[in-house]
Amino acid sequence: MKKVGIITFHRAKNYGAVLQSYALQKTVQSLGNDCEIIDYICENIDKGYRPFQFSKSDPIKSLAKSIIMFRKRSKRIKSFSSFYNNYLKISKKSYTDSEIKNCKNEYDIFITGSDQVWGPGRKGVNPDSAYFLDFADDFQKYSYAASFGVADIIDEKIPVLKSLMNGFQAFSVREQSAVEIVKKVTGKDAFCHLDPTFLLPSEEWKKIAVTKVKTPYILVFNVKPVKSLLDFAEKLSQEKNIPVIYLTDNPQKKRAGFTYVSAPTVEEFLGYFLNAAYTVTNSFHGTAFSVIFHKNLFVEFETAKGFNDRACNLLTKLRINREIKDGNAEETEILWDKAEEILNLERNNAYEYLKQITE
Repeated sequence: MKKVGIITFHRAKNYGAVLQSYALQKTVQSLGNDCEIIDYICENIDKGYRPFQFSKSDPIKSLAKSIIMFRKRSKRIKSFSSFYNNYLKISKKSYTDSEIKNCKNEYDIFITGSDQVWGPGRKGVNPDSAYFLDFADDFQKYSYAASFGVADIIDEKIPVLKSLMNGFQAFSVREQSAVEIVKKVTGKDAFCHLDPTFLLPSEEWKKIAVTKVKTPYILVFNVKPVKSLLDFAEKLSQEKNIPVIYLTDNPQKKRAGFTYVSAPTVEEFLGYFLNAAYTVTNSFHGTAFSVIFHKNLFVEFETAKGFNDRACNLLTKLRINREIKDGNAEETEILWDKAEEILNLERNNAYEYLKQITE
């Protein structure tokens, strides 16, 4: 048995971030290891989820929005804190970037991932070196389903990333594009593994899901600004004669037949996906939990701010064609047996990798 330290974005008030943290930790524990999530305090993450947000470029607008959003943001912080305390095994000590080196002797190995932990940073800004395990000895360094958050790396970032990635014992990344980036930066091969949320069977997720609504509904959840997703959901609601539940914190013009739910707990978030008759989303983890629970899903890949490659790649791999485009989508047949067969092969590869690095 090894003592394993995971470093990830567990402090983000984001459903996907905390649920992938929970899943990776639980999987590593299930392989017979003592596993903790290192309570690393990343200032950039923490300040992004404070109830009051201040922007120097537009102070009046940011202050007004903070006043409007204060209660919702405070509720979300409380809900996520409850999940951390109830479900995550977090290190007793918290670490800042100047203190993180002090945890080196507390663990046998470290795993960085999943999420966009290897984001290269803006031009002229270096990435957070803690997520590259710069504080650890080389023999302790591993990743699992780490992501760069971009499809390619500009040349000026390569020297910095190369120095940060030297010494890793094995690379596991989340996207095929990341496999190519690792090769480009280090000259080494990387494994491409599933997002940790897929490592737990649906029965495990059902154990912690909390049901709020028992009658049929269409669930809408978006992370990126939508193009025609809401129009499609409204049309689907009228066609099926089923109301819409929309998980969103953003103030907006209300639509008839929509019930707006803000800042549900993490357990309620799972419950809304588990019990939905249909799901409509542009979120990767919204797509992931729709797949995990075998939902009648529809996904908008082309958002108002780019293309969701991860969701597209996932559904393409599983041979599911449910794209929302220009407010329309076909209700094509989903072969769940085939999808699970593909996922099980991927899961076995991931389990084998995690077994090998924790032996």
